Amino acid sequence: MDATFKIIFNGQLHQDADITSAQEQLSQLLNIPHNIVIQLFDGKAYALKKDLSSIDAVKTESSLKKFGLITKVEPQLTKPLNNQLVLTEHSEDTNKHISKSTHEKSTSAQSELLNTDAASSKNSTIEQSNKYKLLHNTLKSALYFCYCALFIITLLGAVISFNALKNNFGTPSNVTTNNLSYQEYKQYLIDQNSLNQSVQKVTNDQTANPTLQKSNEYFNRFSSLINSYAQSTGQADIKTMGGDKLQQHLQEIDDLGAKNEFWQQLIRLSKSLDNDKHAIGMLNNTDPAKVQWINAVDWISQSYIRQHQNSQTINNSPVTTYEPSNPILNLTLLISMLSLFSLLVIAIKMKLRAIKNT
Repeated sequence: MDATFKIIFNGQLHQDADITSAQEQLSQLLNIPHNIVIQLFDGKAYALKKDLSSIDAVKTESSLKKFGLITKVEPQLTKPLNNQLVLTEHSEDTNKHISKSTHEKSTSAQSELLNTDAASSKNSTIEQSNKYKLLHNTLKSALYFCYCALFIITLLGAVISFNALKNNFGTPSNVTTNNLSYQEYKQYLIDQNSLNQSVQKVTNDQTANPTLQKSNEYFNRFSSLINSYAQSTGQADIKTMGGDKLQQHLQEIDDLGAKNEFWQQLIRLSKSLDNDKHAIGMLNNTDPAKVQWINAVDWISQSYIRQHQNSQTINNSPVTTYEPSNPILNLTLLISMLSLFSLLVIAIKMKLRAIKNT
């Protein structure tokens, strides 16, 4: 098989050549449209003619040189060169080939652009979806927290309301005595840092309680518990401390207030001491925490007397007391918090509905 040749043109012209004239002459020679010829001058290598014999290749190259084109003759390859546009002798086939190549390049570029836009749009959609999902979960958590807060506030409001009603309707208005306890006395000892307190004598012109038998019963119960405590802690008993005079003195204090009220507080004090006797009995006598029962009785007696001085006027006792807070103020605060959390719940629900619709 005879060798064939092709003519390669890379868009270069001689210095004295006119490009416009060269393009027109090349268009006539190849019989292709002028707009296709213009594309051949983009600097890339194009095969203007192929499948030529050596003689024809030389003649064609001479004609092209007259147009001012710089070309070269190369042997024909079995496969066309990459990135080269092969032109045939027939203008119709050449036009179709160049148009097809140009269309394919344009279609490929458009496809790549569309794919890029589609991928970018998809990534944006996924990112926005994740953002809405995160916001939705956060709002749901906040909504659950508001529900829990509303439940707790409602429960506290019910408790405060119940206590307020109980204090207003369940407790008589003439009861003004604070309930004294053994724990308060221990706090008193710590605050004062002293076991020995001066005893203030209180005179009372009231007559003895006519129900002496009931007074004796309380005193006997009090004596039994105190003697048990004194025996375990190595202290003097009731008899040693002057039982009859002590009973008379305690009865006079009880007469200051409601009937048998002071005796009942003494019984509670003595029970607390008796329950704590084993722990206190193990302490040294010099230990400030080792409670002397006579000091405890003096403390509760003086506190009770102060509460009933000047008829029904209550004076401040040396015991640190904590006044209950105003229930009306607490209820007002709770109602304000309830309204605030209710507004938060409404706002969160509206936001969740907007996200769902989006």
